[in-house]
Amino acid sequence: MRRRCVLWIVVCLSCGAFGQALDLPFTLTWAEGKCVGCKVAADLAGVQWVSRSEAWGIGFSFPPPGAQGAGDYVVVHTVDAGRSWRELPNTRQHAGPPAFSFLDASHGWFSCWNAYCTNETPGLEVRRTTDAGKHWSVITRATAVVAMAFSDERHAIAQEFGVDGTGGVVRTTDGGRTWSKIEIPHLKKIESMIFLSGKTGWIADREGDDLLLFRTVNAGQSWEESRMSLPSEWPDVREISFVDQNHGWIVLKHSQNDEIRLFATSDGGRVWLPVPLHPLRNDAWWSDVVRFVSDKVGFVFLTEDDDPQFRDLKRHNVLYTADGGARWQEYPLPYSVYSCQALGRDLICSADQKDSHFGILTLHPR
Repeated sequence: MRRRCVLWIVVCLSCGAFGQALDLPFTLTWAEGKCVGCKVAADLAGVQWVSRSEAWGIGFSFPPPGAQGAGDYVVVHTVDAGRSWRELPNTRQHAGPPAFSFLDASHGWFSCWNAYCTNETPGLEVRRTTDAGKHWSVITRATAVVAMAFSDERHAIAQEFGVDGTGGVVRTTDGGRTWSKIEIPHLKKIESMIFLSGKTGWIADREGDDLLLFRTVNAGQSWEESRMSLPSEWPDVREISFVDQNHGWIVLKHSQNDEIRLFATSDGGRVWLPVPLHPLRNDAWWSDVVRFVSDKVGFVFLTEDDDPQFRDLKRHNVLYTADGGARWQEYPLPYSVYSCQALGRDLICSADQKDSHFGILTLHPR
């Protein structure tokens, strides 16, 4: 029966509007995973792969419909390509996900900022592993970060924990034991932040009708600022995505509806140009929108959502480009995509299909 279901999905993806056959420019591989013995994690969110078989991610659960309260989050781990996941002990966090970052398969860092995972009040903590997560040691209780990236075992840049995005940009030169704040002129509040590595990163902010983008290529020692004028009805930076130091994309969200617009850069963020797409909608606040595996090949995920908090999803489509966004093709997608990472030529995503909330979807351009 399961084999027939898989075959049915393949057949459906081979059919477009009006029943016409489509020659898909990519293949889809679906792995249905499960969380073994998990007490917190009911769904899988962001994932970082350290190899084709091993990954770390965030598992989460929300209260049932009608109940009060925020969600709970926990770090989860797989060593069998996502078929099974297990919770990392003492990493539960309430009302927001903890942060983790792996430099390679052996060296990783974990940070949390409330009492659930630290048993301290207030709960600020950074831990480190050097043996692939078998053992973790607390290296500081003076700072917590909500995003971080290491360029080697000693150097990293991060966003310090702060209410409503008020945390500043910090850096470490001693492996995370101490963090010092980086002063960036004109930066008021971090709207969005992405690290390509521990040396290269981008921060987005708004100043009136201007979008401000700050880039570092030397682990935060210096920052370059660029500006782009935007209509006032497009105030939200939904996400920033870069595939290398030059090629990146910004997703903007309309203030009154769920329409999104894409802008692209080929010079590291100095100049941004609109991507030629018809009006798009992505209702799912938790989902990645745009991910590229090279400067030419990329995907845009579209989702209509009845209830984003409980992931009652109606329709999914994916747009595909092989020429940097000049032309796009749209295909139905039987999955709800959460978070994606480029791994070689593939795009590997945490994804849902019906009642399977720990699925892994691999998109492989032909």
